[in-house]
Amino acid sequence: MSAPFWETNLIYRVVTGSQAYGLATETSDTDTRGVCIPPAHILLGLTPFEQWENPTHDHAIYALSKFVRLALACNPGVVEMLYTPPECVLLMNEYGRELVAHRALFLTRQAGRTFSEYALAQLHRLEGHHRWLVSPPAHPPAPEEFGGWAVAGRYKFPDHEAQRAYQNALKQWNQYQTWRRERNPERAALEARYGYDTKHAMHLLRLLQMGLEILETGVVQVRRPDREWLLAVRNGALTYEALLAQATAMAARLATLYETSSLPETPDFAAAEALVVALHARFLREQGALES
Repeated sequence: MSAPFWETNLIYRVVTGSQAYGLATETSDTDTRGVCIPPAHILLGLTPFEQWENPTHDHAIYALSKFVRLALACNPGVVEMLYTPPECVLLMNEYGRELVAHRALFLTRQAGRTFSEYALAQLHRLEGHHRWLVSPPAHPPAPEEFGGWAVAGRYKFPDHEAQRAYQNALKQWNQYQTWRRERNPERAALEARYGYDTKHAMHLLRLLQMGLEILETGVVQVRRPDREWLLAVRNGALTYEALLAQATAMAARLATLYETSSLPETPDFAAAEALVVALHARFLREQGALES
């Protein structure tokens, strides 16, 4: 059985996540991400391909065009791939080298927003889980608690606000049950010990710090110089209240730096598109799918 094209047409593959950040522990997985150029029938035909992922999401490969679209949007994971330290690069051919050589095309002030948004999304999850830890819902919500009454097998409510309140409470209950059922044992142990998910906390502070560095210096430091501090956070160095205060202060500083950063406000879309066209055309010519 032949290998799929996303493997045979790889141009760039790197180790990502905690291994690349220098934050791995003995239980950390090895995650990889890559970029491929699809064959002619994909690029020129009707069959779409944007990315492949294995079932556990540990390994993914993007089509070059999808990767560049994400890079133009300053997607944190994709930006980090372009600045991965050499020891974490598993494969980089001539196409991959040219892609990485143009990485400055994608570094804009938008990184301040995207790194902050990803961090704050983690913070919101962490806050929700913390509420469930300290004050778990005791029972599923009943319509009657919100003024509902049964009519012909359905419930009516006194007004839309009461109905929405019940629906939100039911949604929260279902999310809580899913969280309890699917909790990662390692994360559950951290929550039991420290009162919140310190691994989430480490990564949300890492994201915020990387956003600050990018806006201040224009440099993406994937291998973390603040490794010891971040591992201390993972090991419970901050109280829950101190974590919230620090994350809030860093996010506010990011918003201020966004206005003063020397990075361009938007990427050079035309240059990025020209790069993709050139790499695709060269690849197809070398494959004999286009005339020179």
